[in-house]
Amino acid sequence: MLRVVYRKMCNLTCKKAVILAFGIFFVLFFVCYLAFFNHGPPENIMAANRGNRKGIRLFEDKDSHKNELDKEIEAEERKALEYWEDFIKKHDYTAIGEIYDNCDEKDRMMIGRTIMLPDRRWGGIKGVTARTFINTTLDSELSGGRFYLEVKYNGKDLYSNNWELCTLDEDYDDRLIYCPFNPGEYSFVKDRQIPIYLPKGRYETKGWMTNQEEQIIACGFSDFSL
Repeated sequence: MLRVVYRKMCNLTCKKAVILAFGIFFVLFFVCYLAFFNHGPPENIMAANRGNRKGIRLFEDKDSHKNELDKEIEAEERKALEYWEDFIKKHDYTAIGEIYDNCDEKDRMMIGRTIMLPDRRWGGIKGVTARTFINTTLDSELSGGRFYLEVKYNGKDLYSNNWELCTLDEDYDDRLIYCPFNPGEYSFVKDRQIPIYLPKGRYETKGWMTNQEEQIIACGFSDFSL
């Protein structure tokens, strides 16, 4: 009789211990989720990223000793920047990045912008999407190359990789890259959902494309917070 009572007490104690352990686990999980992964509604994320101008050169240099060619180039660069700035303001977009024709900060033409938009995913889950607009001109045929990507999280290196350019998006339904590209003018619009499983923090990315001769043909930067 005493053994039966003792066994029942042990079983009851074990059940309570298991329930308590699961309770603690779920509380810790919920706290961690709120602390690191709950980004809040998309509207709050976008509001936090308003006014992002990282990487944009404002052409404040007033050097009067530049030659005519340098002045013409700078005028074209200024015109391109003003076009994309007007584009962002006209549509009241939340800008998080810029695309240039090269990675040289002192001599580059803006050819596109990246913005952040709210979206609704499978199951009604709300998140944000990055949309990139590019207007560019190819002076020669593009038959190959590579795409490089570097990502920083809160100022520290997080991810780095590169892919063959012509097969970059072959697994996506909205594929845009079909080599070869003939010389001429091109416009692209590309959407990529920002994963909801990313922890809160600041993300900085740099991506660039090279052609078959390993020359940079586009270079993009983004800076956003979740």
